[in-house]
Amino acid sequence: MTYSDQELLAFLDGRLDEKRTAEIEQTMRIDQDLETRVMDLDPVAAPVRDAMKALPGDHVLMDLKRAAPFAPQAKASSLQWSKLAAVLVLGALLGSGAMWFGQPAPEDWRSRIAQYQSLYVAETVRLTTASAETLERQLDAAVDTLGRPLEQQGLDAPALLSLARVQVLGLDDEPLIQIVYQADDGRPFALCITTGTGAGDPDVAKSEMFHGLATTAWHDGSFRYILVGGKDLTETEQLALQLKAFL
Repeated sequence: MTYSDQELLAFLDGRLDEKRTAEIEQTMRIDQDLETRVMDLDPVAAPVRDAMKALPGDHVLMDLKRAAPFAPQAKASSLQWSKLAAVLVLGALLGSGAMWFGQPAPEDWRSRIAQYQSLYVAETVRLTTASAETLERQLDAAVDTLGRPLEQQGLDAPALLSLARVQVLGLDDEPLIQIVYQADDGRPFALCITTGTGAGDPDVAKSEMFHGLATTAWHDGSFRYILVGGKDLTETEQLALQLKAFL
């Protein structure tokens, strides 16, 4: 099957119909040349590859392969960024062209998310920031997948951060919503939401460093939340509290 560049770009943007999207995804699993073409058209592939090259050795990639989550299938409109950043880049670099990265290691969920986020650089976010129309579709897909409301006004609350995109991932066979931000100085941040309860009392935020990144996490009895980014625990905690007030 031959696909034009225009059709593959529509696939990356989530503008292709569900039948054609599923067909391309299936073909990519068995056709390495097609996967390479899609990666060449993917604006985030190069910066993420560069970030991974900067990591200290192959053992880090193996750790990531063990720790990265399983990303479940979702609606075509919600797949654009998960295909972009997870399937096409990490999947290929870790030796897999499908939506499978290996079973998660028995490790703190905060650490696993921070490890994934540590691959992000300023250029990654800049090149993948969604348009207003696309962002609205991404939020709708996230709400449908997670089963709880997400208001853009609340997600825009921190003045320091600009909302860039939303994508549907997975953690331990549960949905994980990644909401990507960029700070005024270019630093990438991400708010991740998944189902389940965490350790400690509900609504009590816990801040800790993982993989060189500051994290602040909390749960409300039904969902777990974590904000990851920067190296200043105080800053991340303040930003998390601003978001927490609207979630």
